[in-house]
Amino acid sequence: MILATSKMIVKAERRSELLEAMMGMLEPVRVEKGCLGYSLCEDVENKNGFLLLEEWETQVDIERHIARENQRRLLSLMDLLSEEPVIRYYTVTKTAGMDLIKRVFESPDSL
Repeated sequence: MILATSKMIVKAERRSELLEAMMGMLEPVRVEKGCLGYSLCEDVENKNGFLLLEEWETQVDIERHIARENQRRLLSLMDLLSEEPVIRYYTVTKTAGMDLIKRVFESPDSL
């Protein structure tokens, strides 16, 4: 799985413009082949801060996504930001969920 994060700080006066554009992009990306998740989150400490979270099945899927017009549209929105975005791609080979939390709670002494 590939996890991508994009941290963005939008110029205060361009916030609604960024939100409108991003909201229009969410659903089309979510139906792309290999997309496991595509969400825009607002920073609760900075109303002009946003985090775009992407989850993709394979490297090929995310590269196909990057090559699409929708990604070019996202890049064009960078002019609305007050600083350069921080974009990261992570290759995930193992994931855990509640099973990890339960295991830790059941054996806290093993830490």
